[in-house]
Amino acid sequence: MKEIIGTHGWPGVSLVGEDAAKAASLVVQHSVSDPEFMDECVSLLEDAFAKEDLAGWQFAFLQDRVLTLSGNRQYYGTQFDVNENGWPTPFPIEDFATVNERRARLGLNSIEERLEQMTVQDRKRRADIQHPG
Repeated sequence: MKEIIGTHGWPGVSLVGEDAAKAASLVVQHSVSDPEFMDECVSLLEDAFAKEDLAGWQFAFLQDRVLTLSGNRQYYGTQFDVNENGWPTPFPIEDFATVNERRARLGLNSIEERLEQMTVQDRKRRADIQHPG
């Protein structure tokens, strides 16, 4: 990824197509062993989003991942943990009162809708574990 970015800039939709652009953002999001690289890519994704060259969720997820991994509050509420009962709960969010406005600007659903989606997915996963096949 570093070589691609160094040579061509961020591999956005206009350069590599939608699927490859999505894959590139996921590779960077999961580069947790290189937080400096992840942090450098945040501004690249922000610029690409401003140019409509990637989806807003790609920028939001990376921004929040970098923030939470460095011990800071996330900005878009994309990063979740589990609570003491094993249910999904967002990591702390900066200025929670306006998080849905920030999410909407990037094309994300509300934090409440996302939490409900994750809870439904988790219930289904738990049911599948208890009653496989």
